Amino acid sequence: MLDLDIMQAATLADVAMCVNHYRMSTLGLFVCVHAQVRLGDAVFVPGLVAQVNQGKFKQCDPGDYDYFSGPPNFVFDVCHEEQRPEIERRRRAFEASGVIEYVLWNATENQPVWLRLVEGKLIEVPMNDGDIIESAALPGMRFPVTAFKARDWWSIMAATSYGITRQQHHDFMATIWKK
Repeated sequence: MLDLDIMQAATLADVAMCVNHYRMSTLGLFVCVHAQVRLGDAVFVPGLVAQVNQGKFKQCDPGDYDYFSGPPNFVFDVCHEEQRPEIERRRRAFEASGVIEYVLWNATENQPVWLRLVEGKLIEVPMNDGDIIESAALPGMRFPVTAFKARDWWSIMAATSYGITRQQHHDFMATIWKK
Protein backbone atom coordinates (compact mmCIF):
# COMPACT_ATOMS: atom_id res chain seq x y z
CA MET A 1 0.00 0.00 0.00
CA LEU A 2 1.31 3.44 -0.87
CA ASP A 3 1.64 5.84 2.06
CA LEU A 4 -0.74 8.75 1.59
CA ASP A 5 -0.56 12.26 2.99
CA ILE A 6 -3.77 14.12 3.89
CA MET A 7 -4.26 15.61 0.41
CA GLN A 8 -3.67 12.24 -1.28
CA ALA A 9 -6.12 10.55 1.10
CA ALA A 10 -8.71 13.25 0.37
CA THR A 11 -8.21 12.77 -3.39
CA LEU A 12 -8.67 9.01 -3.00
CA ALA A 13 -11.86 9.56 -0.98
CA ASP A 14 -13.21 12.00 -3.59
CA VAL A 15 -12.52 9.68 -6.53
CA ALA A 16 -13.98 6.78 -4.54
CA MET A 17 -17.12 8.87 -4.04
CA CYS A 18 -17.37 9.42 -7.83
CA VAL A 19 -16.80 5.75 -8.67
CA ASN A 20 -19.23 4.69 -5.94
CA HIS A 21 -21.79 7.08 -7.43
CA TYR A 22 -21.46 5.04 -10.63
CA ARG A 23 -21.66 1.77 -8.67
CA MET A 24 -24.96 2.78 -7.10
CA SER A 25 -26.53 2.44 -10.56
CA THR A 26 -24.46 -0.55 -11.63
CA LEU A 27 -25.49 -3.58 -9.63
CA GLY A 28 -23.04 -6.45 -9.90
CA LEU A 29 -19.95 -4.31 -9.40
CA PHE A 30 -17.49 -4.36 -6.50
CA VAL A 31 -15.80 -1.07 -5.59
CA CYS A 32 -13.26 -1.31 -2.76
CA VAL A 33 -10.67 0.98 -1.21
CA HIS A 34 -7.31 -0.54 -0.20
CA ALA A 35 -8.35 -4.09 -1.07
CA GLN A 36 -5.64 -6.66 -1.62
CA VAL A 37 -5.20 -7.82 -5.24
CA ARG A 38 -3.20 -10.94 -6.09
CA LEU A 39 -1.79 -11.29 -9.57
CA GLY A 40 0.14 -14.54 -9.72
CA ASP A 41 2.68 -14.40 -6.89
CA ALA A 42 2.54 -10.60 -6.58
CA VAL A 43 0.29 -8.80 -4.10
CA PHE A 44 -0.81 -5.17 -4.49
CA VAL A 45 -3.02 -2.88 -2.42
CA PRO A 46 -4.20 -0.16 -4.82
CA GLY A 47 -6.08 2.89 -3.63
CA LEU A 48 -9.30 1.77 -5.32
CA VAL A 49 -10.40 -1.20 -7.39
CA ALA A 50 -13.62 -1.72 -9.29
CA GLN A 51 -14.43 -5.09 -10.72
CA VAL A 52 -17.37 -6.63 -12.47
CA ASN A 53 -18.65 -9.43 -10.26
CA GLN A 54 -20.74 -11.35 -12.81
CA GLY A 55 -21.07 -11.90 -16.53
CA LYS A 56 -18.68 -11.88 -19.43
CA PHE A 57 -16.62 -8.90 -18.20
CA LYS A 58 -15.76 -10.47 -14.84
CA GLN A 59 -11.94 -10.64 -14.65
CA CYS A 60 -11.18 -11.37 -11.01
CA ASP A 61 -12.69 -13.26 -8.13
CA PRO A 62 -13.19 -12.11 -4.53
CA GLY A 63 -12.95 -15.71 -3.32
CA ASP A 64 -13.88 -15.78 0.37
CA TYR A 65 -13.61 -11.97 0.44
CA ASP A 66 -10.02 -11.96 1.75
CA TYR A 67 -8.54 -10.59 -1.49
CA PHE A 68 -9.20 -10.29 -5.20
CA SER A 69 -7.54 -12.94 -7.33
CA GLY A 70 -6.88 -11.74 -10.87
CA PRO A 71 -7.02 -8.34 -12.54
CA PRO A 72 -9.73 -5.85 -11.53
CA ASN A 73 -11.41 -4.04 -14.41
CA PHE A 74 -10.48 -0.57 -13.09
CA VAL A 75 -7.75 0.56 -10.67
CA PHE A 76 -7.05 4.02 -9.21
CA ASP A 77 -3.96 5.12 -7.28
CA VAL A 78 -2.75 8.40 -5.81
CA CYS A 79 1.02 8.86 -5.83
CA HIS A 80 3.93 11.26 -5.41
CA GLU A 81 6.80 11.37 -7.88
CA GLU A 82 9.13 9.57 -5.45
CA GLN A 83 6.72 6.61 -5.54
CA ARG A 84 7.32 6.22 -9.29
CA PRO A 85 9.24 2.88 -8.98
CA GLU A 86 6.28 1.25 -7.21
CA ILE A 87 3.81 2.77 -9.68
CA GLU A 88 5.87 1.42 -12.61
CA ARG A 89 5.94 -2.02 -10.97
CA ARG A 90 2.17 -1.90 -10.62
CA ARG A 91 1.72 -0.65 -14.16
CA ARG A 92 3.74 -3.55 -15.58
CA ALA A 93 1.82 -6.10 -13.50
CA PHE A 94 -1.57 -4.55 -14.31
CA GLU A 95 -0.70 -4.41 -18.00
CA ALA A 96 0.50 -8.04 -18.08
CA SER A 97 -2.57 -9.28 -16.20
CA GLY A 98 -5.17 -7.37 -18.24
CA VAL A 99 -6.40 -4.50 -16.03
CA ILE A 100 -8.53 -2.51 -18.50
CA GLU A 101 -7.93 0.94 -16.98
CA TYR A 102 -5.36 2.20 -14.51
CA VAL A 103 -5.87 5.80 -13.43
CA LEU A 104 -3.31 7.70 -11.39
CA TRP A 105 -3.48 10.99 -9.58
CA ASN A 106 0.04 12.44 -9.62
CA ALA A 107 0.01 14.46 -6.39
CA THR A 108 3.38 16.07 -7.22
CA GLU A 109 1.92 17.68 -10.35
CA ASN A 110 -1.68 17.64 -9.04
CA GLN A 111 -2.76 16.02 -12.32
CA PRO A 112 -4.50 12.82 -13.38
CA VAL A 113 -3.06 10.24 -15.76
CA TRP A 114 -5.52 7.83 -17.42
CA LEU A 115 -4.10 4.58 -18.82
CA ARG A 116 -6.17 2.21 -20.96
CA LEU A 117 -5.32 -1.30 -22.13
CA VAL A 118 -4.98 -1.27 -25.92
CA GLU A 119 -3.66 -4.39 -27.66
CA GLY A 120 -2.07 -5.62 -24.43
CA LYS A 121 -0.41 -2.31 -23.49
CA LEU A 122 -1.52 0.35 -21.01
CA ILE A 123 -1.54 3.48 -23.17
CA GLU A 124 -2.02 7.01 -21.83
CA VAL A 125 -5.36 8.54 -22.83
CA PRO A 126 -4.98 12.22 -23.85
CA MET A 127 -6.33 14.53 -21.15
CA ASN A 128 -7.40 17.55 -23.22
CA ASP A 129 -9.43 20.28 -21.51
CA GLY A 130 -13.02 20.20 -22.70
CA ASP A 131 -12.91 16.48 -23.48
CA ILE A 132 -14.81 13.80 -21.59
CA ILE A 133 -13.13 10.50 -20.86
CA GLU A 134 -15.61 7.65 -21.14
CA SER A 135 -14.41 4.66 -19.19
CA ALA A 136 -13.84 1.54 -21.26
CA ALA A 137 -13.79 -0.63 -18.13
CA LEU A 138 -16.96 0.83 -16.64
CA PRO A 139 -19.28 1.92 -19.48
CA GLY A 140 -21.28 5.00 -18.58
CA MET A 141 -18.73 6.33 -16.09
CA ARG A 142 -17.61 9.68 -17.45
CA PHE A 143 -14.86 12.03 -16.30
CA PRO A 144 -14.87 15.52 -17.87
CA VAL A 145 -11.15 16.30 -18.14
CA THR A 146 -11.42 19.94 -17.04
CA ALA A 147 -13.47 18.92 -13.99
CA PHE A 148 -11.06 16.09 -13.13
CA LYS A 149 -8.03 18.39 -13.31
CA ALA A 150 -9.86 21.00 -11.20
CA ARG A 151 -10.99 18.37 -8.68
CA ASP A 152 -14.62 19.31 -9.42
CA TRP A 153 -16.16 16.09 -8.15
CA TRP A 154 -19.75 17.32 -8.46
CA SER A 155 -19.35 17.85 -12.22
CA ILE A 156 -17.87 14.36 -12.54
CA MET A 157 -20.83 12.85 -10.70
CA ALA A 158 -23.23 14.85 -12.90
CA ALA A 159 -21.49 13.54 -16.04
CA THR A 160 -21.71 10.00 -14.69
CA SER A 161 -25.40 10.49 -13.85
CA TYR A 162 -25.88 11.30 -17.53
CA GLY A 163 -23.63 8.41 -18.65
CA ILE A 164 -25.64 5.79 -16.79
CA THR A 165 -28.73 6.77 -18.77
CA ARG A 166 -27.02 6.03 -22.10
CA GLN A 167 -27.29 2.88 -24.19
CA GLN A 168 -23.70 1.75 -23.49
CA HIS A 169 -24.48 1.46 -19.75
CA HIS A 170 -27.72 -0.37 -20.50
CA ASP A 171 -25.85 -2.81 -22.76
CA PHE A 172 -23.16 -3.28 -20.10
CA MET A 173 -25.80 -4.05 -17.45
CA ALA A 174 -27.33 -6.63 -19.80
CA THR A 175 -23.99 -8.51 -19.84
CA ILE A 176 -24.04 -8.67 -16.04
CA TRP A 177 -27.63 -9.81 -15.55
CA LYS A 178 -28.45 -11.88 -18.62
CA LYS A 179 -27.11 -15.41 -18.67
